[in-house]
Amino acid sequence: MSQIISQKNNLQAMTQIEESTLKKMRWRLIPFLLILYAIAYLDRTNISYAALQMNGELKITGSQFGMVASIFFIGYFIFEVPSNVALHKFGARKWIARILISWGLVAFLTAFATGIYHLYILRFLLGAAEAGFFPGIAFYLTYWFPRRHRAGAMATFFLAQIVCNCLGAPLSGIIMDNIHWLGFSGWRWMILLEAVPAILLGIATFFVLNDSPQDVKWLSSEEKSWVKDELEIEAANSTPPQVHWWKILGDKHILYLAITYVWIVMAIYGITFWMPTLIKGFQAHFSNTVIGFLVVIPTVVGGIAMLINGWHSDKTMERKWHVVTVILSGAVGMFLLSITTNTWLSMLWLCLISVAAYGYIAVWWTIPTAFLSGLSAAVGLAAINSVGNLGGFFGPWIVGMLVDWTGTPRAGLLFLCASFVIGAVMLASFRPPVKQ
Repeated sequence: MSQIISQKNNLQAMTQIEESTLKKMRWRLIPFLLILYAIAYLDRTNISYAALQMNGELKITGSQFGMVASIFFIGYFIFEVPSNVALHKFGARKWIARILISWGLVAFLTAFATGIYHLYILRFLLGAAEAGFFPGIAFYLTYWFPRRHRAGAMATFFLAQIVCNCLGAPLSGIIMDNIHWLGFSGWRWMILLEAVPAILLGIATFFVLNDSPQDVKWLSSEEKSWVKDELEIEAANSTPPQVHWWKILGDKHILYLAITYVWIVMAIYGITFWMPTLIKGFQAHFSNTVIGFLVVIPTVVGGIAMLINGWHSDKTMERKWHVVTVILSGAVGMFLLSITTNTWLSMLWLCLISVAAYGYIAVWWTIPTAFLSGLSAAVGLAAINSVGNLGGFFGPWIVGMLVDWTGTPRAGLLFLCASFVIGAVMLASFRPPVKQ
């Protein structure tokens, strides 16, 4: 009897250590990482709001704007894997800080572009500068959170996109409508002012982040041991790390997920970069400020879906079908949006699309981290993200060309619908590796 009581007390003690450790890590890490990602997402996508003024001022066509939005992902693709290898070598704190400062400087220079070719070059450089940031953060979280708690942590982290659109979209519209100092257009001031936080936060990252739980003072020795033991057990049950990073790139499971991600990202960024323009098309008299506030509506719906999906996925420990289900809801939304002319019904379908655009992402990244660890995780996540983000190149660009050819976004929306369906079918067919 005494042995049973002792085991029960030990189990309760471990549960308390687990709860206290997770609580501390969530509060110490996630809010700061959330802010960093919000700034990254804003600097990446605010060109979609700039287009409301910029395209007319610089005489940019639909297909040209599609390329401006898309070429970011070519720079991202080329430098993604090397960036994550460098992060693994030099440590998250230094490398994430470098990424923030360099992309902040490039974003700042974008405000001074005077022609389409300037924008092409600067957007390419922005992608190169930001490369490695997101998969680096996803990899960084694997140093802290055990697998069974990872989807919830990722979902909270991905609230950054919600924060970005809920605050950044109205802010962008307000700046564009009201700030025209020194003869600069509103879109230029918007890009310039929104670039500064990346530089300042990059400097702050040197002092805020730590490379691992063992480096911090705010965890007790028992809490550090709990994290270390949990992660070591997981590493022992994961795919053995390869010696050379280029061999990891050839893994068939990583390649399959990367190609699957291309189709999903193609649909998401295809709608993301065109959403302000689509809403402007609903009612031509909408001001930039009104458009910014309207973008908040589907964003909030998507954020709620992301939290619920991440929480339920952790509760059931099921991953794949939680992603497939929301992606298919986005396909339905794309189709309905393509055949609807009523403004408020169109907003409803944008909300359905946002369920997919936000609801899938936290759970998606738990799929590869379930069988990857160490250098394999660093390179594998970067490979999936970099190849997948080629969809971010093709999506906006193809939509832009279809808009120019047809004079309407309908064909583009149907293309994005098909992209969602292909991604969902591919993921439904995915089989993770079986540990030998």
